[in-house]
Amino acid sequence: MKRWIALVALVLAFGSTAFAGDVATLVNLGFSPDSSCFMFGFYGLDASNDKPYAELYLVDTKKNDFVKDGIFKGMYGASLQPGWDPAGGFYKLFSDAVPAARKLRIDHLAQGRLVYLLLNGSSGPDTLSFKDFETGAQWDVALKETVEEQAGAFSSSFSLEVTVAKDGKKTSLKAGNPAIKRKGVADYTIREIILAPDGKTVVTLVERLEKNAGGSSIRYMVEAFRLP
Repeated sequence: MKRWIALVALVLAFGSTAFAGDVATLVNLGFSPDSSCFMFGFYGLDASNDKPYAELYLVDTKKNDFVKDGIFKGMYGASLQPGWDPAGGFYKLFSDAVPAARKLRIDHLAQGRLVYLLLNGSSGPDTLSFKDFETGAQWDVALKETVEEQAGAFSSSFSLEVTVAKDGKKTSLKAGNPAIKRKGVADYTIREIILAPDGKTVVTLVERLEKNAGGSSIRYMVEAFRLP
C-alpha cells in the first residue's frame, strides 16, 4: 500500500510540474443533423482564484463563427472542497445553454469522427502528417502562428494550411484568419481534428496557451472548414 501511495504521489507531482497553471477540460457536445452547427465547451478551476468556471460555444461551421447568442460563460463563487468536481460548474452552465442547443437540434451523441488526436500532456508539433485509415486519405496540416511579446505582454495570431490527398486527387485550403490578434495568447496547439457526420465539414479544436500577470492557463477554440 505504501508503495502504491508513493507511486500516486510521484505521478501527481510529475503532472503538476508538466504545466504549472490552469488546464481546462475540453468537451465535445456534438453536431446538428446537417453538421452546420457544432457545440463544444470546457471547464476547470481558475488558477487566479481557485474558483470553478465553464465556457460553452455554439459554432456555425459554414461561417466559421459563433452562432448569434451562442456564447455562454460562467465563473462560480463556490470554493471546491475535497472530493468535489469542478465539472459541477459545467453542468450548471450547460443547463443554461440547453434551449439554444435544442433550437439548433444539437445531437450530443453525434460527435463526429476523430481523424487526429493529441494525447493530453503531449506537446504537439506545428506540422502534422497522418493517414485517415477509414478513408485512406493522407492529411498534411501546418499551423502557422505569429507571436509577439512586449514587456511580458503577449499577442498572437494563427492560420492553418491543410492538404488532403485521396485516390490521386489533392485538395489544398487555408483556414483561420491571421489578421486576428489575440491578446494574452502565447502559443497554439492542434488538439483534435474532427470530421463531422456529413463527411465534409471539418472542425479543428485548437489549444491556446494564455499568459498574463496572474499566470498561465489553457483554453480552447475552434476553426471550421469544409472539404470540397
